[in-house]
Amino acid sequence: MIPCQMMSRKKSSRWAWVAFSALALFCLVSSAGLAQETRVRAAYSAMSGSMAWVWAAKEGGYFDQHGLKVDLIYIGGTAQLFQSMLAGEIDFGIGGGPSIINANLQRRSIVIVAGTLNRMIMKIMAAPQIRTAADIRGKRIAVTRYGTSTDFAARLWLKSLGLSAEKDAVILQVGSVPNVLASLQSGASQAGALSPPAHLQAEKLGFVELMDLSRGNIFYPYTYVAVSAPFLEKNRNWIRPFLAAAVEGIRRFGADKPFAKKLMAKYLRITDEKVLEETHQLFSELFEKVPYAKREGLVSLAQILAERDPTIGALKVDSIVDDRFVRELETSGFIKNLYR
Repeated sequence: MIPCQMMSRKKSSRWAWVAFSALALFCLVSSAGLAQETRVRAAYSAMSGSMAWVWAAKEGGYFDQHGLKVDLIYIGGTAQLFQSMLAGEIDFGIGGGPSIINANLQRRSIVIVAGTLNRMIMKIMAAPQIRTAADIRGKRIAVTRYGTSTDFAARLWLKSLGLSAEKDAVILQVGSVPNVLASLQSGASQAGALSPPAHLQAEKLGFVELMDLSRGNIFYPYTYVAVSAPFLEKNRNWIRPFLAAAVEGIRRFGADKPFAKKLMAKYLRITDEKVLEETHQLFSELFEKVPYAKREGLVSLAQILAERDPTIGALKVDSIVDDRFVRELETSGFIKNLYR
């Protein structure tokens, strides 16, 4: 009996050791997984449909799938966003417009690694009698404030006509979108820059669309992904997975309309079904499937800014764009496979 008991004890001991070893191995693997988990902070600068792809990437779980735990934060205004990035408080910034030029006047501080929307989401509305470039000479064009997207829309439009905002027309700062409409209605201005869906209100008042700046060959850095130069040097291995998740967010937004509408209703607090439908259609068409930042848009923006500040003319656009990560996603077949 004693030998049998001893054998039983040896068996039990062996199984206990196996169980303990398995548990230890599990804990070791789990610990390694946690140690490899990368937590990053990303911030977006506007409550706009142009940011919907990053909401889709977050809520669709794509950042997690690519090994990133992303804390998504809202910081109003791209200039303020860049300040947080330079202070090391934010890793990835999603912004747009001229702040990228201003942030790089003295040195290479902020670098664009992707351009998710390279067109101006703006329409020029005008009185019916304004039809040609000659008709707008000497007239007033209402914008919300100088330096905003409405201001740049007006200037880009004039530039496309071969006209100058400084010589051929008057840019009138009126403060808000409702004030742009009021300025048109009162006759204080003969044209105005409006983003959808505000242009529909102008149509109801009898004004006509002169130009949709999201069409044609007018480019503008409307929404891009940026990182600070120090972050790029130290953490470049995080950028490719972040952009891979971004591309998946763009695809999901366009392909899954119910999901996209739910996102916009949540973040933008929109309940009007028609507005949700039109907003989804607009951005699903304009988001870049292969999100290179178009240098043409940055060059046009720099040229407009240089009219007021000649020092901007010396800025080299190539020095603030690094598109190798998007190129890797494209040449590897990753993006192509998503759209099969």
